[in-house]
Amino acid sequence: MQKILLFLLFISAFATTTVAQEDLATHFMRNTWQASRTNPAFFPDYKFVIGLPGAYNTLLVTNVTYGDLIAKGEDGKDILSIDQAIAKLKGNNVLRSNLDIETLSFGVRLGRAALSIGHTLRFNAFMNYPKTMPQLVWQGNAQFIGQEVDFGPDIDLYGYQEFALGLAVDVTPNFTIGGRAKLLAGVGSITSERTDLRLRTDSDIYQLELNADYYVNSAGSLKYDGFDQLTVAFNYGQFDFEELFTGNTGFAFDLGVRLKLGDNLELAASALDIGKINWEEDVTNYSLNGTFEYEGLDLAQNIFEDTVTAGSIIDTLREIYEVVETSVSYSTTLPSRFYLSGTYHLRDNWTVGGLVYLESYREEMNTAVAIGSNMDILPVLNVGATYAFRSERLDNLGLNATLLLGPVQLMAATDNIVTAFRPKDSHSANLRLGLNVLLGKVEQEGAPNKFY
Repeated sequence: MQKILLFLLFISAFATTTVAQEDLATHFMRNTWQASRTNPAFFPDYKFVIGLPGAYNTLLVTNVTYGDLIAKGEDGKDILSIDQAIAKLKGNNVLRSNLDIETLSFGVRLGRAALSIGHTLRFNAFMNYPKTMPQLVWQGNAQFIGQEVDFGPDIDLYGYQEFALGLAVDVTPNFTIGGRAKLLAGVGSITSERTDLRLRTDSDIYQLELNADYYVNSAGSLKYDGFDQLTVAFNYGQFDFEELFTGNTGFAFDLGVRLKLGDNLELAASALDIGKINWEEDVTNYSLNGTFEYEGLDLAQNIFEDTVTAGSIIDTLREIYEVVETSVSYSTTLPSRFYLSGTYHLRDNWTVGGLVYLESYREEMNTAVAIGSNMDILPVLNVGATYAFRSERLDNLGLNATLLLGPVQLMAATDNIVTAFRPKDSHSANLRLGLNVLLGKVEQEGAPNKFY
């Protein structure tokens, strides 16, 4: 029972709160306020815009799904099978989630210029872990006798507030350039800087040898006072008004351009979240470095056995590991995102397009390619669909819709509708919900006529 509770806690801590944070469908919804989040040169064809509270969330779990945790027992009933899920893992595995809570924003068009201001709470959860980590935790180290295995996870968990001020200018009727400056206030952070953890079990006397060079930074989120007093105080998706302004500050900016070629073709490009957060308040660093040996206890396996008392485990860990604690400020570089797209008006009420998406994060470049189409099927209703290659998978069919009720615009979009019908077999989920107030319709010169 102790093993099951520990493993479920481990999974739920990331899966319910969690390789790239693509926002593909929103980019094609040009007459929504949310589309400007993918390119600051986009602005709805209205004089005044009010963005009411909304949210965007993505989840990615590679190689394993919720369904892989379930197996059929001898009586035909579903049972929990951790071993089955571990067998599905590859050498390296990723859990990733991004959550944006959009509180309030405003936009106003002043002739050829458009100004915007807004506030968003943003959270990121990421872990890249080797298969050997759950193998050691769940199955023990007996399978690795005579071997040295690497099991250190790479972790990046943080939350911050974003205060954004934007400007878009129609340089010509066919060319728009936009930018956003963003002041960042860090709420909390846990991030690994070095991740080398290697365990060797001697084949003769079963001596354990740990070779470690593991370094973790924390800002107001991780407290370690010994192995019996380890506390994680990071509330994913939650916010206190006491954290409205903090000593952990940063700056980022967005840039975008939009070019119309004739009456039907439009090209666009943008670079988003170019910046970082400096963590200087309530900072603690934890370092485990060196070679540690212990004889007489199959630690990685027996530490989770019900027959081993917690006291003896903690005493053993204290003997082996020496965690060094410091307080050195550090910085977190935001995942930089890039869009390159083209759209074409087949008819006045029907557009098709394609885009290439790039994300630079933790020294890796993630990509996605998508095609999309949107159509006004009623004077107040626009629907669309996307199909994408993302996260090395082709089963990414997205749907989106916009409903206009007077000045109130409701929008919803997902890049993976399959998740709604096959949640047990899905590796990713994606959803955006938005609510806007649009006032003062503006007819753009040279633009195709639209129903709304």
